[in-house]
Formats: sequence, C-alpha cells, structure tokens
Amino acid sequence: MQVIDRAAAAIAAARSIVQENARSESGSGSEKGSGEGGGGDLEEDQREKEMTVSVPVSETSGGATPGPDFWSWTPPPNSEESSDGMDPPKLQKSSLSMGPMPSVVEKEQSVDFLPIPFESKLFSPLLPPLQSLVDVEKLDSDASQEASTLREDHELDHLFTSHAAEAANALDEVDVRTSSGVNLDGSRWWKETGLERRPDGVLCRWTMTRGVSADQVTEWQEKFWEAADELGYKELGSEKSGRNAHGNVWREHWKESMWQDSGILHLEKIADKWGKNGKDEEWQEKWNEHYDASGKAEKWADKWCSIDPTTELEAGHAHVWHERWGEKYDGHGGSIKYTDKWAERCEGEGWSKWGDKWDENFDPNGHGVKQGETWWEGKHGERWNRTWGEQHNGSGWLHKYGKSSCGEHWDTHVQEETWYERFPHFGFYHCYDHSVQLREVRKPSEMS
Repeated sequence: MQVIDRAAAAIAAARSIVQENARSESGSGSEKGSGEGGGGDLEEDQREKEMTVSVPVSETSGGATPGPDFWSWTPPPNSEESSDGMDPPKLQKSSLSMGPMPSVVEKEQSVDFLPIPFESKLFSPLLPPLQSLVDVEKLDSDASQEASTLREDHELDHLFTSHAAEAANALDEVDVRTSSGVNLDGSRWWKETGLERRPDGVLCRWTMTRGVSADQVTEWQEKFWEAADELGYKELGSEKSGRNAHGNVWREHWKESMWQDSGILHLEKIADKWGKNGKDEEWQEKWNEHYDASGKAEKWADKWCSIDPTTELEAGHAHVWHERWGEKYDGHGGSIKYTDKWAERCEGEGWSKWGDKWDENFDPNGHGVKQGETWWEGKHGERWNRTWGEQHNGSGWLHKYGKSSCGEHWDTHVQEETWYERFPHFGFYHCYDHSVQLREVRKPSEMS
C-alpha cells in the first residue's frame, strides 16, 4: 500500500517559505543589473535545500489563517481497517536528503488553475553575444502588453469573485450536527468550525473540511473564513492544501479585505499558489491588488517555476524562470509600471542566464522616462546586454537613446506623442462593485 510521507510534505512547504524569504531579500534581476544573474545564486539555493528545516508552525501564529494546522495532521484510523488488523498510515520519519520519488500522477487542474507557461513562450529569442545587432530594433509592445494586462485583470477578477462566492457558501452551509462522514467513492471527511478573536480585536469565524481518499493515497484540507470588527474591517478568505503518496504537495491561499484609514476606504485582494511534485518540479505565483477611494491603486504579480536541473531541454527552454510585473497609480494621473523576466539554464558545470526588463515612470503632467534592458550571461561569465531609454517632456518630441555591449549606440530626438496609462482600467469602484460577498460580511455584534 502506498503511504503518504507527511513529514516530507511539511518540509517541502517549509522550504518554500524559506526560499520565498530568500528571494524577497535578494531582490529581482532588475535590482542586480544586466547579466548579474537576476534569478539568484543557484548554488546557494542548493545549499539551502540541504539545511535542516523544521516543520511549519501552526497557521494560527501570525494570524495567516485561522484554525488548526494541516501539515501536522494525521487522519483518524479507519475503523474497518482496524478491525481487520491493519494499522493506519503513520507519519513517516523523513530524511532531508530525499531520494527518488515514484512517478507523479498530476493533480487534476481545477477551473481556476492559472497555468505556468513554458519559458520559451515568455521570452523572445535572444541573439548570442557578439552577433551583429544592426537589423534589430526595439519592438513597440505597449499595445500587446496593455491587452495582456487587461485580459489578466478580467481573469483574476473572475477568480476572486468565484473564491468569494465559494467561501460565503461554505460559511452559510455550516452544519454543526455532522462532523464526519464517508462519500460514495469511499473517501472519508471530517469537519470543524470555530471562532477566534485576534489580538487586534477582529473576530474570525471559520469552517474547515479535511479528507482522505479511499485508497489513502491523497489527503487534503479546505478552509474558509470571514473576519470583521466593529470599526469597518472585513475579511473573506480560503486556503486549500493537499499531499499524496506520489510526492505531490500543494497549497492555495486567497484573501480579500476592506477597511478605512483616515476616512478613506481601502480594498485589497491577495492570492498565493504553490505546488511541488515528486520529480522536484516546483512553482509559485502570487498576486496582490490594493485600491483606495482616493483613486490610488497598486497591483503586482510574482511568478516562478523550477524543474530538476538535470532535465534535458530543447533550445530556448530553461530549468528556472521568473516573472515579475507591477503598476502603481497616484490617483492624479501619475503612474509607474515595470516588468522583469529572467531565466536560468543548467549547462553541465555552469548556468547560463538571460532576461529582459522595462519600466516607465510618469508624473501627472506626462513628464517621465521609459527604459529597458535585454541581457545574457554565459556559464563561463561572458556577458552581453542592450539598454534603451525614452525621455518624455510633453513637448511632442521624444529623446531616444541606447547602447549595447557590442558597441551599438544611438541618441536621437523624434517627433512623437507621449502615451502612458494615467489611471487603472480596473480601479477602486470596479473592485468595490465586484466585492459583493466581502461587503456582506457581518460585524461581530451582528453574528449570531
């Protein structure tokens, strides 16, 4: 019988937190400059994996999610199996130097699954260093980038709306009379509910369902909660976690909240999805949106994916890739946007790395700068980069300049109008209108 290695699953979840903190501290490729290995030190990451990592602490610490922790949970024994003299699956002792895992049976993708595309679909093919760049011109990607952002905004809004409805329904349908049961397919489930008061006075009501498949290969947990105080703070969230005997581990966290600060209403939506399988393939994507009634808005996303560095790949593909983008609006016509993508490929004794990035920064008067860079670094330390920039001053003329490490250089002025996004196409009032379930969260005095 296949047995779930719960300790290994917990360690994988802990490692994701450690690596996430390390990535946050190291910063993105933009902060390290061209060819500086924006994805971080892979050898350092490998050493990090060999460190002793403890099982994650309870989810209640830090107020991340309410209720009991999933990673230290063991399903109650099956009464039928116990009567047959069979022992229930035990929590295995797991060595950090985990050996080969069984072949993976992938978790079925749900409707709200945001796929990670192949790295080659994210990057335009880069010319090798020292090759002539005379015929290469900067592509105007404003239209395509805007269409992609708009499409992602609509998709993300649909996902948040679906999660909110699911959480609201789960909380409305809580039945305290039934705490466990068996489904028609033989899988078992257990339910718990509770109330928690946070240190800041916010009262949180949660409900949780845990389950194990009939063959005991898969264990999972779904948790939903709502929280509020008497001062107008409201929160709605969910978390779904799971593990199986094939070495697959996953966690999805979603939350939206609203509050007032100095008389201004704020809305925030966050999502965090992470997964890892028995072939040491791992991915994560995080989203954040923050709006306030004054017109300010900030949105960002951070995605990364890694596979076993010994995997043989076709040209143009990488073993590790990253993508970050963001935008910020001051509510008066000024805005900042950025995108940063980079990838890393293991080539025997070393790593090659490449990427591109751009950013723009405009004030409410339309004065600002657009700039970008494409870079490459070989496994022996050889480097190539190409930078470009545009200075906008509202006069109808643009100052365009750039250079490359191959000796290219240009500096010119052209007559061209300035275009940039002054205000978000999906702003505070759109978010407010779509946050129906969040606005319906009751104050503690209204909870029965």
